[in-house]
Amino acid sequence: MDDKARLEVLTTPSNRDGVRLQAEKTIEMNRDFFNFKMTQFPHMEVAIDSLKKGTGDLLAMSIKDWKKHDIDGLKISAFLPRREPTWVLVSDDKPEYLPLNAIVLCENKLITRQMLRMRDDLQIITFDDFITSHYQNDSVEELSHEQVMSFAEQMRVEDTIDGYVISRGEFSQIKGKLRRHTLGMQREKPSQEFERSTFIPPPLEGFTILVSRIGFPNNVIQRMNDSASQICFEIENSIYESLSDDLKDISGIYAEQKKLSTILKQYVKLLDESYSLKLGENYLIPSTKKKINSKTKWTASKKIIQGPRICIYFEILDPQGNVSLEMVRIEPIEKGHIERGKNVLIMEIKFLIELLQKDHDEQKRIISGLPEEYRLPRPGLLKL
Repeated sequence: MDDKARLEVLTTPSNRDGVRLQAEKTIEMNRDFFNFKMTQFPHMEVAIDSLKKGTGDLLAMSIKDWKKHDIDGLKISAFLPRREPTWVLVSDDKPEYLPLNAIVLCENKLITRQMLRMRDDLQIITFDDFITSHYQNDSVEELSHEQVMSFAEQMRVEDTIDGYVISRGEFSQIKGKLRRHTLGMQREKPSQEFERSTFIPPPLEGFTILVSRIGFPNNVIQRMNDSASQICFEIENSIYESLSDDLKDISGIYAEQKKLSTILKQYVKLLDESYSLKLGENYLIPSTKKKINSKTKWTASKKIIQGPRICIYFEILDPQGNVSLEMVRIEPIEKGHIERGKNVLIMEIKFLIELLQKDHDEQKRIISGLPEEYRLPRPGLLKL
């Protein structure tokens, strides 16, 4: 007799976000523990409505779909392991090797600014503007996604453009072998050829969730829940929702879980080894040795906080990519520390963005030793 729990999982056709493929892999990996049935619906709206009416137990969707659709009466029951959130450049060469004044198609505002920071000579055009100029009266909205991607690839093969930037989920849907270059988070020491640029991804990328009706027992599918993904989502979502609407599309937000050894190795690569070890001792792995004060004869010790850390990255840039604000915060993976660190980071983000945008009036006070230009009025450093 089969005593495995029966679960009906609702899905939709691939929406270029990687959700369908990950749902299939999750079901395959857990077939020994559950009796799965997968039911496909043509659209997310239909799948959500069917789940509300009692069809199926779970619905696989992305966080962006969760925020976009009417989810009244539903809840998130599990997070699947996070997919790679970085975007990719489809081109024959790495972004550093593209020809002078290369033409690159990119729809994402944040990555457009990051690309310009790396190469201010690049000509970055949106898919809509480029296709409209070639199709005359047509626009991206009048073409299917497959037509847009086919057109972009055709233009690249014909050397009309040098490349185009798309999400990793979109790239996975392209048939055929194409050369891609990850716009990633690498932070190695500069090589002899060039210094690799850092691309903090757009917020809430790569999250796949299993949604159920309110009242569904989450403990039934606890083994499928990825706690690290859930923690990272809660952090990124809090920061994302704290931003004003005009900043959400141009801000990079990324949270990840790392081991202490990985973090220290990263600092060793970027900084002098002695300094990085001192940094780790003071901020990441507090010492347990007792300190003795010779005058007062008191002792004190720091508590060791074991386990991995949560690294939170934030970035915002001006339209030309000339000025950027990047912030990194590392916190122990304990709820109290994460909440405190996240809230502090949100306050610092708001304070620094406001400060960097503020215009400076002429200084009336003369400060000895500073150049005369210091007294002149200046516009804000970061104009968004």
